[in-house]
Amino acid sequence: MAHNNHVIDGINKDLRPFPWSSLEETKEYYLDLAGDWEDPYGTPKIVEHEGIRVVRDDYLTGSKVRGGDCLISSLPEEIDTIVYVQPRTGLAGVSILDVAKHHNKKVKLFMPSSKQISVHQACCIERGAEVSFHRIAAMPNLNLIAKKWADEHSNAFFVPLGLKHELVTAGMVKSASKIKAPDEVYVATSTGVLTRSLQIAWPNAKFTSVCVSRNMKAGELGIAEAISEPLPFTTSEKANNLPPFPNIDTYDGKVWKYIPKNSGKDILFWNVGKEPVLQNLDIIKETKSYREWPKNEVA
Repeated sequence: MAHNNHVIDGINKDLRPFPWSSLEETKEYYLDLAGDWEDPYGTPKIVEHEGIRVVRDDYLTGSKVRGGDCLISSLPEEIDTIVYVQPRTGLAGVSILDVAKHHNKKVKLFMPSSKQISVHQACCIERGAEVSFHRIAAMPNLNLIAKKWADEHSNAFFVPLGLKHELVTAGMVKSASKIKAPDEVYVATSTGVLTRSLQIAWPNAKFTSVCVSRNMKAGELGIAEAISEPLPFTTSEKANNLPPFPNIDTYDGKVWKYIPKNSGKDILFWNVGKEPVLQNLDIIKETKSYREWPKNEVA
């Protein structure tokens, strides 16, 4: 499906405390919300490549551990299970598992039915996630199923797709604020949580979002200019276009070719992670992930 029909409205849907608040006012709101929380993963590591400052979160499980920790560390002790929808591609699942382990919490991941799970999903299972497969027509349906399950269990907490939560944004704003503000920023964009958070952290920077998965809706791009990546979301970038550091070749790897190299400008690229390593390849063939449509499903 083509994703070149974005809503370009210049609105950041995460502005607080009011929709008309400035980025500067919003930054203070989120820093206050983060409070005494400090990023346990440390200040983002920056390495220069071809004249570009690169945030190398490939040294971590993924960037989502930062905002994820700000959220999960705030949950009451009686919440012992984090619920999330894990698509075939993405580091959210392994990142949530990383953070949850540090806070002695379990993770239940809802995944779409398929003939065979992906490597990213298998890594989640290998790292201890409880999983539930469902035959669905679209991912929003699975979010509703996951949220309903969490609502029915008092010990569970549902995290929306992309970790769209105020405390996640607060954590990312506080972590990014530790970095010298750049003039320009390039990021891969799916749900838009990262680009909107960085726009708040660096209110005077120019932003470019390379949209790799879908059409962006109202308020999701913020002030970023959009580049529509023509490759399908699950298709890898060509090897000669990839950056010279570990990345996800279906995600961040698609951004590097668009960034001007050695331009003399202060450009920052935020690399959210690298491919997770699956130790036990048998998990893929041993996991029975196919489900019939509910009316045909045998209990």
